[in-house]
Amino acid sequence: MSARQENGRGDASHEGPAGEDHATRGAVDAENGSGPDHVSNAPGRDASARKRSAFIIGSVVVVLLAVLGLLATFLGRPPEPPPPPPPTPKPTAGQLGAYPSFGPDDVFRVDLTGAPVAPRSPAMIDNLRSQIEPHYGGIAGLNTHQYNPVLYVVDESTPRTTVEFDDCQDKGSTPPGLFDGAKHFVDVPVPEDARTSVGTDSTITLWSPSTDQLWEFWVMKRADKGWSACWGGRIDHVSTSPGYFPAPYGVSASGLVTTGSMITVEEARRKQIDHAIGIALISPARWDRFWYPAQRSDGPDASPDAIPEGARLRLDPNLDVDSLQLTPLGKAVAKAAQKYGFIVVDTAGSVAVMAESGIPWKQKTGTDPWPKILGGTPTYKQLENFPWDKVEVIAPNYGKPSTASP
Repeated sequence: MSARQENGRGDASHEGPAGEDHATRGAVDAENGSGPDHVSNAPGRDASARKRSAFIIGSVVVVLLAVLGLLATFLGRPPEPPPPPPPTPKPTAGQLGAYPSFGPDDVFRVDLTGAPVAPRSPAMIDNLRSQIEPHYGGIAGLNTHQYNPVLYVVDESTPRTTVEFDDCQDKGSTPPGLFDGAKHFVDVPVPEDARTSVGTDSTITLWSPSTDQLWEFWVMKRADKGWSACWGGRIDHVSTSPGYFPAPYGVSASGLVTTGSMITVEEARRKQIDHAIGIALISPARWDRFWYPAQRSDGPDASPDAIPEGARLRLDPNLDVDSLQLTPLGKAVAKAAQKYGFIVVDTAGSVAVMAESGIPWKQKTGTDPWPKILGGTPTYKQLENFPWDKVEVIAPNYGKPSTASP
């Protein structure tokens, strides 16, 4: 046996210390991933890696698209509307500071800022001034304690009664509609402690928000079995009404709701009036000549320059009211007259503006609200220095809807 055979190495082992035989190298190379086996498996492993990468990328794309879709849906969708506010509770019996509001044709909220002036306006304003200047120091009155509306809020708990007819005007018979037909005097809610206005008119207004009805009575008195009245009327569906009674009913000679044009206690407190103000004249135009929104009239003056009941009077909108020497309430009246004007609603012993009676307020609180509101200035001086010479008569029937009558 040769040495070469004894050593068991053969020629391959004689290659020197730097290398081994091919079998050993192949095993090592395969283990190290650098031999022939690694070369032969590389394409398969790359494909698998690419599949994994494609799957990951595809998954990311799908997720991104889903997120983008959700964002697009969310951003493109209109915002959810807020929940509707809870309904405002209806005023209840005896509540103070609550007042009836009228429908879309509310005659007391017609904006007169750009309204045309009646052709005979200057002469008609001269007529108006002739009724103011010779009386009570030339100052129009502010009726806060007499000949003014007394408003009671009533509801289902208020006792109901039939108001007797008092023929104080010697009509000779009971007019239709009081106890038959519409039955204006039947089933009337009158508070047990109700009081009427001070003065011979002795009026009262009863408003029922829960039934959407309103009653007014003139010369109303306590009777043996309840109440009696010389005249009055009822409005159904007050909230859609224009603010006047069907002729010939109601308290004011014009048929307009007295509480619609009165200056309320709350308005006087905050010195802001957002409606037309009722004004009574000594001598309006004759009873057969009246303008919308009046439904009738009791005026005596047949002259062409007499102001009809229903006429709207506007203070010049360009006048700087704050520069005038008026009381705080006088300025509030003037600003309201610039936008909404006065409406001639009735005949009276002197030219006067109507304000809410404090009777129900004093009954409930023990305090008449008006002295504090008026700030020490008497009612007959509240409208001192009012610029009646800057007042204009608006064109007849301004703001009258095509469906209105007369």
